[in-house]
Amino acid sequence: MKRGQWRGAWGLAAALLGLPAMGQLEEPPEDAPQYSCFEAAREAGVLSETNAAQLCQGARSDAPAKCFQRVQEEGFLSEPQALQLCQYAQPSDDPASCFLKARKSSFLDETQLLLLCRPLIADQMNLYPYGL
Repeated sequence: MKRGQWRGAWGLAAALLGLPAMGQLEEPPEDAPQYSCFEAAREAGVLSETNAAQLCQGARSDAPAKCFQRVQEEGFLSEPQALQLCQYAQPSDDPASCFLKARKSSFLDETQLLLLCRPLIADQMNLYPYGL
């Protein structure tokens, strides 16, 4: 990626992820886990930048990107369903494994499996979109 394109991608990511505008950054801040998630989602090549930014909002690691990629490869979920399942994922809760195991061993439909396996914070964010 050329230097100007990199800055443009970072600016777009910062705006979509709600990160403060930081002028002309040479490198993204090292403590921006949302950006590492965004980059992982883009590198996988399965999401548009807008959807990658949505997936990685509030991310604390690249776990949402890894979750999304896994359920897209193995779970046959639509993109909106995979976004719903994986947004706010953390390595400790692994919603992709939950969904894939439950799909094989139950008769629940996909909507019920998504509700069962998505991270608890996703439900809280739906109830309190501006914070707790």
